[in-house]
Amino acid sequence: MFRLFLGICGGSWATMHWLSRSIDSRIETLAEVKLRILRARDTLAVMHETTWGIELQEINGDRYVLLPADTPGRPAFTMDGRPYMKLSRE
Repeated sequence: MFRLFLGICGGSWATMHWLSRSIDSRIETLAEVKLRILRARDTLAVMHETTWGIELQEINGDRYVLLPADTPGRPAFTMDGRPYMKLSRE
């Protein structure tokens, strides 16, 4: 009876120890992922600032330049309220 009690206690302790380590590991992984996301957002902000909000897109094999929404002039085309220009292959 005593051995059964020790077996149950030992098994419970081992399970709790394993679960605790698993949770700690996931918390560390979450912190690392949050840091990577923060750095990626910072990089994206720098890229957006240095490119003045210009984006490149490819639609059905054709390449376009999307300009910032406040670009002066009358664009031939707009997409999501932003002017865009088709790039030629020549």
